[in-house]
Amino acid sequence: MSQSATLYRISQDTFGHLVKLDSKQQFDITSAKSHATFQGSFMGLEYVLSKGQDALTVELIGEIFNPKQLLGGQEFNRLIPEEQLAFYERGRFIQYLDTTTISKLNDFLNTVLEIDIYSKYNATELNDNGIYPEVWHNDNSLDQAYNRRQILDDLKELKAIVSQAHNQGDYILVFVG
Repeated sequence: MSQSATLYRISQDTFGHLVKLDSKQQFDITSAKSHATFQGSFMGLEYVLSKGQDALTVELIGEIFNPKQLLGGQEFNRLIPEEQLAFYERGRFIQYLDTTTISKLNDFLNTVLEIDIYSKYNATELNDNGIYPEVWHNDNSLDQAYNRRQILDDLKELKAIVSQAHNQGDYILVFVG
């Protein structure tokens, strides 16, 4: 089983409910308006999107799968590592993208073209730089993963969920594991 990242788009009301629950929050995935899962490829997508960008843009791209903002953060920082893992596994440590970050991401993603991915994707470079899962290749057939085709598919999915969240004023919760 490979690592994956799932983005859940939630309404402002659902987010507000989670905030009111403070450190007792638990996210019920049925409350999500939509979601997108990036199975094993999210680090490759982040790498390719970051390639050739300035420091501020790279920081913004890094927020997609590793947001700085989180619910339950105060309590989390006081826990020992074993307790932090249990806290995370119970859904009480929730990273999220707020509407401001989503707006910035939407603006950036609207500038990314398919041709950009074609020119920036390099399987050898991804593997040499230790980008998980380190089995990137150039066979772009439909029955193969970890290639340029998957990065392009993931980009389309990322653009869609960010655009929807931006247009509806939603938040995005991020779970990586």
